[in-house]
This record gives sequence, C-alpha cells and structure tokens, in this order.
Amino acid sequence: MKVWSRLSYLVIGLVICTLGIKLQKSAQADQLLRRYGILKTSAIKHDQSKPVAANFQGKMSLFILAGQSNMSGSGPLTPASSVTHPRVFVFGNDYRWALGTEPIDSASGQVDQVSEDKSAGVGPGMAFATELLKYDPELIVGLIPCAKWDTTIQQWQKDLSEDTLYGSCLKRAYAASPMGEIKGILFFQGESDALNPQADPSRIYFPNQWADKFITLVKDFRQDLGKPELPVVFAQIGTTTFKKKLSNWETVKAQQKTVQLPATEMITTDDLALQDQVHFTTESYLIIGKRFARKFWKLTQR
Repeated sequence: MKVWSRLSYLVIGLVICTLGIKLQKSAQADQLLRRYGILKTSAIKHDQSKPVAANFQGKMSLFILAGQSNMSGSGPLTPASSVTHPRVFVFGNDYRWALGTEPIDSASGQVDQVSEDKSAGVGPGMAFATELLKYDPELIVGLIPCAKWDTTIQQWQKDLSEDTLYGSCLKRAYAASPMGEIKGILFFQGESDALNPQADPSRIYFPNQWADKFITLVKDFRQDLGKPELPVVFAQIGTTTFKKKLSNWETVKAQQKTVQLPATEMITTDDLALQDQVHFTTESYLIIGKRFARKFWKLTQR
C-alpha cells in the first residue's frame, strides 16, 4: 500500500512539474511580448494547442520563415506539394496552430495585416520541414511564416512596432514559443532590391548595401530572441527574365555571396526553373525547401 502511495505521489509530482514548465514558458513568452510592447491580447488568448498532441507540446523545433514572395510561395498546389506530415505544424497568420499544409502563408484569419499575402501559394516551407525529418525522425517541426510579398531589405530592418515586418515577426515568434524552442531562421529576399530605382522613386532600395543590411537584421533577430548563435540559412536570388526592370539583379546576387556571419549559410537557386519573371515553379520550391534543410542540418552538425 505504501509503495502504491509513493508511486501515486511521484506521478502527481511529475504531472505538476510538467504543467509548471509549460506555464512558465507561456508566462515567459507573455512577459517578452509585453516587454517589447508588441502584445496583442486578442491574438494569443485563445487555446492554440488543440491540433497539437499533448506529448508534442513544448517540444517543437520552431523555425521563422521570413523574406518576400519566394519565401511566402507562389507555386500552384500539386499532389507532390499537398503532402502533410504528423510531426509538422504551422503557427498560422491567424495565430493558431494547425497541421502543416501548403500554402502555409495563407491569409485566412490574418491578424497582422502588415504581412498579409492573399496570393500565397506553395513555397519552400513544408518541403524544408519534411526533408529535415529525414535527418532526425524524432523532431517535431513548427513553422512560423512571416514573409511578405514585394518587400525590400530596408522594410525588414528592426522596428518593434507590431505594424512592421520585424515587429510582427518577433511577436509571432514569442507567441509560438510556448510550443517549443526557436531553432533557426530561413530567409529569402532580394528581388525587390534589384529593381531599377526609377521604377518606384518613392521606395528605398539598397542593392549595394544588401549584405550589410542583412547582417544587421540577423544580429538584431538574434539579440531580440536571446539566441546569439541562432542558425540562419538564406537563399540567394536565382535568375530573372526581366533584367531591364530588375537592373540591379546581379549586384544583389553579388552582395549576397559576400555575406560572412557566424552560424549563417547561403543556398543557391539560379539553376531552378521559373514560372514567371522571378517566381519559381512548384517543383523548384520543393527543391529549395530541401536545400534549406540540408544546409541547416550541416550547419548544426559542426
């Protein structure tokens, strides 16, 4: 009888301990959101955990997906891109967890209007997650889509307001963090900075300073996430059939190639097929996702 009593106390203690850890993580995320002044109460009050099995909660490897349209995705849905996986989840633009499925950057229930993409299609996100699970089948992957079509590197610079791309992305990362730990950032941007400045004089482009702007962005994210060595993998822009309008295309590509930053690696995309002037085919997005996963895995195994 005494043995069963002790076992009962032990089980109860373990349950309380586990619950305490989850509550502590949730409270820490809430405190960080309030500290940065980017807490939108209505966005995080509801129960986010229902689609996620109890034994997965708090154990996710979380990834921020940032940049512009080629990260958001513009590929048409195909049977190959419609695959789901029981260990891949998405913290959607509605601030709710769901089983991962393309398009992961869907604008359904969008909370942060600053990053709304009504035309989002298949991107590299799900392909990244499913490929990563081939390296470690025990992972539980959580994707946090933050990308926004037609944005410049300047628009991604640090501003903690939730009405900015940076502030919104940071808020989402903290809101999702009770489910696990931020493990990396995937970034795909640069097409807009390749535009001829005369195309839209009201916008600020930095084709010749892209590398410096990107390095600053990575350092800011690492500082504000409290992870000074957070792995970052970014994609170099590929090819274009619109060189006249995108007159600084090669300048941006050259800038991206010069990036030197600890725990940061680049993948290339210029061998992949396009569906228009700058956006990839669905098949190409799946390859890009796999390249992100391979590079991330190699980066973390050093």
